[in-house]
Amino acid sequence: MINRGNWLLVKKYLQYRIAYDQVSDKTLRLEKTWLKYLLVWAHENPFDKVSKIIPVFPEYVNNLVSNKGKSFSKEYHRKVISSAKRFLIWLTVHKKGYRHKITPIYLETLKSIKGFDRNQVHEFVTLNEIMNIASAPVFTLRDQRIKASAVFWFLSGIRIKAFTTLPIKAIDLENLSVKQWPNLGVETKNKKSATTYLLSIEPLLKVVKEWDQFIRKHLPDSLFWFAHISPDTGFLDSKNNYIGKHRDQRARKDIKEWLYKVELPYHSPHKFRHGFAVYSLNKARDMGDFKAISQNMMHANLSITDGIYGMFSEEEVKNRITGLNNLSQVGSFSPSELEKIAFLLAKELKRIK
Repeated sequence: MINRGNWLLVKKYLQYRIAYDQVSDKTLRLEKTWLKYLLVWAHENPFDKVSKIIPVFPEYVNNLVSNKGKSFSKEYHRKVISSAKRFLIWLTVHKKGYRHKITPIYLETLKSIKGFDRNQVHEFVTLNEIMNIASAPVFTLRDQRIKASAVFWFLSGIRIKAFTTLPIKAIDLENLSVKQWPNLGVETKNKKSATTYLLSIEPLLKVVKEWDQFIRKHLPDSLFWFAHISPDTGFLDSKNNYIGKHRDQRARKDIKEWLYKVELPYHSPHKFRHGFAVYSLNKARDMGDFKAISQNMMHANLSITDGIYGMFSEEEVKNRITGLNNLSQVGSFSPSELEKIAFLLAKELKRIK
């Protein structure tokens, strides 16, 4: 049974998140889900007793399974634990009687259990797949829109919410730039503002340019690049400048329906962002390239980029390890490669201290 006092505290915390942190509806729903695990784990124990509960919360989270009986990913574990930690810190700051019970030492123990999940498949759109998408047929204007959108996702690495709120004037294909600026109405994560850039892959850019030229002939640049299509005429709606809360769901449905229609494997919009990251990181020559990729993805730091996208596939690990006995390669690292290796080693040493 869940402790009622704990439930009321979580409820007040979520209200605080809305009023003061101004989190989105999506973030609020996720936090509510993640904090349910904390409530169930604590059971009837009040939150001021969390340091005495066995098993410890990270261990409890590590053994969670979904409704389908599958283990959650390490990334999901990290999010659940981070959410609990944020809430408990809030308790120590805003509620009396918790500061001396939930100590900084205890809070430091709230971290994911280390270990690499080899069973987790890192799904992303490959260059070959996006080339197939770019050459796939379209049958309607809606098909043409989602085809150009999918290619744009891969070339830019943009998040779907930001993409569906991009006005036409935010995109400059001549300079391959995208103004992800909240003051233009673009809904970016944490309201960050940045000018980002597209990969210069000509066969893909051709698809994006065709759509860009088409909509600029018929729409003012204040309207959206992911343009509204009238359900009555089947053509562009030049009077609709409304973006609802779930506009990104339209793009998600369109990509699923169109890929099924042209008999290509389905990938969610975020997997195109993953595709941008993996393709770019594989092309990176030095630390400067690595940093540019991270900034283009609007990550807070390099560690986020490397932690999510820098993991080798099993095939890559196999090829690199089995090739280590090639003595002719000894001492063949370039200065830029050594710089990157030094950075990653320093980061790993800092993590395990």
